[in-house]
Amino acid sequence: MSRDGFPAAPGIFPAAVSHGVSILALVSFAIAWTPCCEAGSEIRPVSGMGYTVFATGLAGPRGLLFGPSGDLFAAEQSSGTVARITPDSRVSRFATGFSEPHDLAFDASGYLYVADTGANRVARVSPDGLVTTYITGLNVPVDLAFHPNGDLYVCELFAGTVAAYRDAKKVKVVASSLDKPHGLAFDGSGVTYINEWSGNRVLKLDRKGRLHPVAAVEDPVGVAIGKSGDLYVAQPQVGKVSRVKMDGTRITLIEGLNEPRDPVFDDAGNLFVAETGAGRIVKMMGDF
Repeated sequence: MSRDGFPAAPGIFPAAVSHGVSILALVSFAIAWTPCCEAGSEIRPVSGMGYTVFATGLAGPRGLLFGPSGDLFAAEQSSGTVARITPDSRVSRFATGFSEPHDLAFDASGYLYVADTGANRVARVSPDGLVTTYITGLNVPVDLAFHPNGDLYVCELFAGTVAAYRDAKKVKVVASSLDKPHGLAFDGSGVTYINEWSGNRVLKLDRKGRLHPVAAVEDPVGVAIGKSGDLYVAQPQVGKVSRVKMDGTRITLIEGLNEPRDPVFDDAGNLFVAETGAGRIVKMMGDF
């Protein structure tokens, strides 16, 4: 496995090589990645915060997202499916047939968009589960999010870009020369926060298109914004979730997780994180 769970073969390697990425470089990522926290490790939250296991039996979950109905959706990379989890933790499969899906986004009409990473596309799923292709020809898309202005933002890992799609054909690159972007979040005014996965930092993209470093964070994969305005960043390699303030200071919120990824908040302010290595989702309660 690579640092982000891409299988050695088949799958992402042929697609990546077609975009000019050598197998040697990808194997170097695989050698460098050693999961720190095996299933059964002791989970240690900070004082004043509680947690519970919300859902289990998932196949490489990531890309958590709450849907219009209040159900939680998760991309299952290992099985190529999208799971739907009700508030009482019942799991069903909403859509299938993807190749190493990584992230999800809902539009205002209730259509679900899937970063179908192994197929180098963004797929679209209708409310009744019909899957179609929305964007093709991407370079390892790993993260999606709808900007407050309605544009769909897409992180392309090996292109080092974040692009904004007004629709499938109207696209504008909003950030480039990034060191493997892997995580997006927007505040209420439209300011964008981007994880630089290999760059080990979180960046702020202001409304004028300028990038500013926020904080150094090891191995950031997925970012969410709490009601406090602080950022919450998952770090799979070190098995923890960190809270990052706008002045760059950060604290460990919870550690001992098995490859955590892609935190998301529910309407009540609880924080959910995909524990990819354990095939489950953890729910955290506290003052965020």
